[in-house]
Amino acid sequence: MIQLTAEQIKEKLESKETFILDFYADWCGPCKMLMRNIEMAENLMKEGNIRTAPIYKYDVESNRDFTSQMGIRGVPTLKLFKEGQEIKSTTGLIQPAQLLQLNEELV
Repeated sequence: MIQLTAEQIKEKLESKETFILDFYADWCGPCKMLMRNIEMAENLMKEGNIRTAPIYKYDVESNRDFTSQMGIRGVPTLKLFKEGQEIKSTTGLIQPAQLLQLNEELV
C-alpha cells in the first residue's frame, strides 16, 4: 500500500480516480490488524488474477483538518471512491473476504 498526503488524495479525487483509502493511526491496534488483512486480500487477488482497485493509506494524525473534512470519526476507516466520488465507507476491522467484496464494488 502506498502512503498518501492530503494533497495527493485531493489530486486523485479531482482527477476522478477509483481507489480505496485506508484512514489509520500508528497507535491504533485494529488499524495494524486491518493492514495485515489488506495485505492478505491483495495476495488473494493477485493469486486469483482478480482486477483490483488501488488501496492507499492515510495517517489521520498527519493533518487533522483534512481528516475532519473527510468525515473521519474513528479508525480504521475505509472509504471507497469511484471516479472521484465516495460511494461507501466502513469503520472498524474487516476481514480479507470483506475486502474482496469491497473491491468488487469498484472494479
